[in-house]
Amino acid sequence: MNAMKLKLEHVTQRRRKNGTMRYYFRRRGCPVTRLPDDYKSPEFMAAYQDCLNARPHSIHRDKGTFSWLCDEYMNSTAFKGLGEATQKARKRIIATMNAEKVNPDHTQLFGDTRITSFKKSHIAVLRDRKFDAPNAANERLKILNAIFKYAVTNDLLENSPCFGVEKLSVARGGHQTATDEHLTQYLNHHTSGPARRAINLLMATGVRVSDLRLLGRPNLKGNTLTFTTVKTNMLISIDIDQEFAEELRGSNQFTFLISKHGAPYKSDKSMSQAVSGWFKDAGIENITAHSVRKWLATRMASNGVNEYGLMAWFGWRDSKEAKPYIEAYNRQKAAVEAGRKISNV
Repeated sequence: MNAMKLKLEHVTQRRRKNGTMRYYFRRRGCPVTRLPDDYKSPEFMAAYQDCLNARPHSIHRDKGTFSWLCDEYMNSTAFKGLGEATQKARKRIIATMNAEKVNPDHTQLFGDTRITSFKKSHIAVLRDRKFDAPNAANERLKILNAIFKYAVTNDLLENSPCFGVEKLSVARGGHQTATDEHLTQYLNHHTSGPARRAINLLMATGVRVSDLRLLGRPNLKGNTLTFTTVKTNMLISIDIDQEFAEELRGSNQFTFLISKHGAPYKSDKSMSQAVSGWFKDAGIENITAHSVRKWLATRMASNGVNEYGLMAWFGWRDSKEAKPYIEAYNRQKAAVEAGRKISNV
């Protein structure tokens, strides 16, 4: 394919590793949309025209519409009290829902729909369009609940159309928990470089990728890493091994982890993909940075750290985040004790 720059308004292009190009429609207030690969095809121009015809969220401001309600909600104290990362994520999801058609066969968008016309069926449709990704579907429902709760609280509606719309069931477990064997295999494969430094940081701290990519020399005082979590805005202080602290202090970069492009990782996704890729390079599938976080939480719980200690370490604001690790250890301990009693029968 011709590598010359395609000059279409709102279209950007990105070269893949195999040399081919990907094209994206990007316009303020609209979700980023990937366009067909062949820019000479009728399908490309049809998709491009559809994107042009979709009005940006910022102009859906007729009072009483869903888009207007979303704007009101995003200006509320309830929304502004959320963490910065949560606000950004919710804004992206809200913009996407506003730009979707109520019915694929018609032009009306959810953003243009009067909130007094919203029914449970509208909420269910927005949820079910993410049926293949139940966590994403439930996140939509969570945001819709917050939006319409704001409407009811402020006398914009008498009742929320979300009432009675249930979450989709999600397979239990989430990210697989890393094991000692996984980590030993990783350490044997990655003996130096950024992959080794990343796993050492994760094993020592259990931080989220949103914090992992930002940690740097300003956060290190003596042998203590001090930082404010991106997701929950909590101040955390973690003591690390002195030898590892000296290694980190010797870094000549602002952040401890640098991408292959010689700069800090630009997004949480790129950081997460890098860690998952390093696990795959070591022959380990389905293990992520969050898997290591779960490994450390499990290990700490099994060594007697209570739920409040886990909350302080991992930056959790709600004890329900810590309880599964405590309960899992207690069940394991109870099973061992039961086995001992049976063996004495």
